[in-house]
Amino acid sequence: MLNVENLQAAYGQSQVLFDISLRVGDGELVSLMGRNGMGKTTTIRTIMGLLGAKGGQVSINDRPVTGLAPERIARLGVGLVPEGRQVFPTLTVRENLVATAANRLKRADPWTLERIYTLFPRMRERAGQAAGTLSGGEQQMLAIGRALMTNPRLLILDEATEGLAPVIRQEIWQVVAKLRAEGQSILLIDKNLAVLKRLADRHYIIEKGRTVWSGDGAALDRDQAEVRGYVGI
Repeated sequence: MLNVENLQAAYGQSQVLFDISLRVGDGELVSLMGRNGMGKTTTIRTIMGLLGAKGGQVSINDRPVTGLAPERIARLGVGLVPEGRQVFPTLTVRENLVATAANRLKRADPWTLERIYTLFPRMRERAGQAAGTLSGGEQQMLAIGRALMTNPRLLILDEATEGLAPVIRQEIWQVVAKLRAEGQSILLIDKNLAVLKRLADRHYIIEKGRTVWSGDGAALDRDQAEVRGYVGI
């Protein structure tokens, strides 16, 4: 599905990524962790083509995509829920959901408005409301729904539950678990070790622009002290 090898990236003359490697297989949920400022969002931006790579390789379904424009990468089946949600504030909830809707992979059971409204009943209730007037949690639901409406092979969630109220976090985690059970491939940035240990197939940790640790749930238990040191909790 997604394979990242020795990825490097910089903002101008300031190099931020030095050696990032990770992979997400079909139907896997993979977590990407690390303290703030260590390169997690930059990794996502580089994977998506929003920031040019200085070195290394990104491939999707064995196709190299390093250097491709972001829209071409998205059309290969990558749906992004960006940090900060970035919904279209003046458009309604419904307009946000249909703005980028597509079924390029010709799925037999594609994501539709009705499926999104079933997944997030609040979106049905607020279908005609401007997205900029939603709460932070509701905007996160909308951002996830908007990404799903592209019917992606791979869903990337950058800071899945950061800054959300506990009840909203729980709802988001329930949705993530449901998507995983349905076979959706997911790359997810978050710091909730207890939830990630339960949900994710594999984990990667970034420290100063490098992949410094990787492992499954058993390894996460075994190396708990080391992991907590890297993640900063």
